[in-house]
Amino acid sequence: MSENEMIIVDGDSPPPLTTLSIKTPEATDITTIATDIATEQENNKSNDDSSKNAENTIVTTSPASSPPALLPSSLDPNSKIAQLISKEASKLRKRNKTSKNEIVPYINDDTPSTMSTDNNNSSSDEVDEVDTDDLLDQADLLPPLRNKRINMTTAQVVNDTLSKGGGRGRKRRRGRGVAKTKTKTKKLNTTKRGRVKQQPILPPRPRIEDYVYDPEVVDSLSQQYPDTFWRFHADTEYPMLDVINEDHPLASLNYHISDQAAIVGMTLSPDGTLLATFSSVGFIKLWDVTNEFKMIRRLRDSKEINIEEFYCGQFVDSQELLVAGGKLKDRFRWSAQDEDNHIMPCPVKIFNVETGQRVAELYGHEEEILCIKSLVFKEKNYFITTSQDGYIIKWQMDQDWITMLDSTRMEDGITCMAFTISFLPNTGNKFFLAACDGHLRLYDFEESLLLQTFEDMYSSYCDCGKFVRWLDPPPVIQQQQQEDENTLPSSSSKQDPPQEEQEKGSQHAWFISRGAEICDVGEGICYTGCNKTDFKCILLPTTLIASIPNTCTLHKLTYPNTRGGKFQLDQVKKFTHEDYHANSWLVKITSNGRYLLAPTIYGQIFVFNMATSQLTAILKEHEDMEVRDVIFHPYRPLLFSCGDDGSVKIYTYKSEE
Repeated sequence: MSENEMIIVDGDSPPPLTTLSIKTPEATDITTIATDIATEQENNKSNDDSSKNAENTIVTTSPASSPPALLPSSLDPNSKIAQLISKEASKLRKRNKTSKNEIVPYINDDTPSTMSTDNNNSSSDEVDEVDTDDLLDQADLLPPLRNKRINMTTAQVVNDTLSKGGGRGRKRRRGRGVAKTKTKTKKLNTTKRGRVKQQPILPPRPRIEDYVYDPEVVDSLSQQYPDTFWRFHADTEYPMLDVINEDHPLASLNYHISDQAAIVGMTLSPDGTLLATFSSVGFIKLWDVTNEFKMIRRLRDSKEINIEEFYCGQFVDSQELLVAGGKLKDRFRWSAQDEDNHIMPCPVKIFNVETGQRVAELYGHEEEILCIKSLVFKEKNYFITTSQDGYIIKWQMDQDWITMLDSTRMEDGITCMAFTISFLPNTGNKFFLAACDGHLRLYDFEESLLLQTFEDMYSSYCDCGKFVRWLDPPPVIQQQQQEDENTLPSSSSKQDPPQEEQEKGSQHAWFISRGAEICDVGEGICYTGCNKTDFKCILLPTTLIASIPNTCTLHKLTYPNTRGGKFQLDQVKKFTHEDYHANSWLVKITSNGRYLLAPTIYGQIFVFNMATSQLTAILKEHEDMEVRDVIFHPYRPLLFSCGDDGSVKIYTYKSEE
């Protein structure tokens, strides 16, 4: 047994104080004990020789003298507690390298204080602040005895007593970040089927200073992995909606597709037979496009106890699986800042379409997931997700699209909110353009590296963008395109062409973006309903709106054709109208290469002709609320839109009847 250990004997309950050699004082009142200690200290001060005989203990006295000041008269010097006090003081002296005439007692605020003494004074003045009553109380607080040997060090006994005395326990600060970390750790340690054990791997990443764009590598990827972006477009042989104007008007079909709350997003299966809708009440509904749009399945995570909202998703693995994401809120915790339930780390969830069960979860985002895409890069499966937490994450998946192999963040360190992404055509999925904050950012998917930022697209934020194949550009642009295709440099060329040929013969792609503008104008409505806003009226609280209408922008992204070159983004034209107002987030645009469809916050869809920039139609079937998403069917003359009114509208060409 070490010198600082206490042996607790066997038994069913703590021993009485008498068995610990603690003599109970005649006067049990705490004041009487304190007076007794003070009297003994005064007597020791008058005895100059008592401190000169000190050896290894704190204080030694003759047998005829009174007990030392460190121990009250009620405590037997030969008891276990007395030995603990003596050994603890000796240990403290050794630790602080003090002399025999210097001791370091514990005081109430857990701070050691050094007190020096003279040889002519008694050592009793040096231990006035040791609270022996707390040490006595510790004997009563000892745990129940068990049928085994339990060791407790003296330091633990003293420190526990001091920490409990006076109620000075240290409070644990639990903030939002701590709560999230604990939640994630608990979930990531799960290894059951249907929940992926995530162990983030952070391989060394190339620095932007060391990055060099190689057009030969990009050209090789493009030929090895050709795009399928333009399989369905307005100029293909499939009978999709290709013309929308006064001569070819659209009308809504009388089918009922709805949910109990806002439908934020939609997606079609690869074969176009299923429509999936994502609702803010935690449901994903599947509708049969080929059978009068009847609902055939409702997906929901039955094991989720918190409040779930779905914003986006996509079919994967020949539409046997569906990956989705959105927002997860704590059902039992309220956030005064958000005026809503406290947001939790938001997982990506993978569902089996046939069984309707959730089969996997991917954790990595701290806030809402705003966009999900599945892709294949160099014959490997990936998901890529964006979030309001500002991160873009790529998830490498196994062949079953359920088991996660690795995850990597595109940590650029500057993005606040990441909205949508779109991969560059003819690059083999190596590069993508992301709508982040008020900018467009270009990333290398393979290296997880931010390459370039095209700033200040809109005054507030840019929340949607996608590449399109512009079918009807003006004659001047068509001629320029033809010249560029004829003068593209050969990838086998060993020398860089002159600067004029580089600019003239570069590959390019068309990109459409939309965004929100700053709300800088107030609207006031008279409480009496007189529609006046002068000082005599009683106005309702002012609502801020944007002083300028919203716009969608067509860009030309020019690829570098020399090693180490930079991408160039130029504005080609804008699509806008004085009545086009879409200052709301999570609003998506679409195009078939000939028309641009842009939702508004008033239940409308503005249809712009991309060749002329003119507004050719306005579709109004939703209530006066935000329209969130709009998509073309790839091979049927159908158009779908959804919004905050909880409904999906289906359009087709208006019948002559």
